[in-house]
Amino acid sequence: MIPEDKPWHHLTADEVASRLETEPPRGLAESEARNRLNREGPNRLAEKAPRALWRKFLDQFRSLLVIVLLLAAVLAWAIGDLKDAVVILAVVLLNAGLGFYQEHRAERTLAALKGMLVPTARVRRDGQVQEVEAADLVPGDVVLLEAGDQVPADGRLLAAHALEAQESALTGESLAVGKLAEALDSSTLPLGERCNMLYMNTVVTRGRGEMIVVATGMNTEMGRIAAMIAEAPDGETPLQRQLDALGKRLAAIAGVVVVLIFALTVLRGTPGAKRR
Repeated sequence: MIPEDKPWHHLTADEVASRLETEPPRGLAESEARNRLNREGPNRLAEKAPRALWRKFLDQFRSLLVIVLLLAAVLAWAIGDLKDAVVILAVVLLNAGLGFYQEHRAERTLAALKGMLVPTARVRRDGQVQEVEAADLVPGDVVLLEAGDQVPADGRLLAAHALEAQESALTGESLAVGKLAEALDSSTLPLGERCNMLYMNTVVTRGRGEMIVVATGMNTEMGRIAAMIAEAPDGETPLQRQLDALGKRLAAIAGVVVVLIFALTVLRGTPGAKRR
């Protein structure tokens, strides 16, 4: 019995095939591949409906500091200090523009990741090598790769012949990484040292090999990156958190000042205060 929590790179090729219920010389049967596709879903990154541009821009004005600055601009305008009002509005609009640009760029990065997906892949099914849509790949598929191919999903290598892959998109390593099919001794290796694994959207730069798909779509390493990018606009950046904290402090100080001025005005207006 193979432990379910044992990572793929720590298993032998036979153990990987056994866990995924696949016979590498034949690959999956077409019927089984269809069943797994229905169960696992297509091998593509999840789509998220983009927000309207105007909504993304208006969201930049939700910060408390921005609200305080807008109120200050309105007050400056009301008392006739147009210069200060214009300066404050310019700062607010510049901040909103920068926030809008960062969020829009994150969405474009996610779209670029989706555009990098491989359209087709060579697989072995029912003992025959055939070309299928990359979106139809499922865990357990045996994929054939050679130099120049883009890896269509995450997989554990079953065979590697002088195989090298460029993984800079995931690891930042500029040099191609040599690959092998043997199981690795450690179960806690970082991503860049799992040399018997291939990952979606990396590129085979040399040699040839066979891998068995272990993860597709959003379950891949690239899918996890896409998920983080998709979720990033919903959170606050460190700068936004600092600005919000500053806004709260300014609002608190302004409140104290208003209360003191009101109290002093009341005291000055009392009869006792006039006699003194």
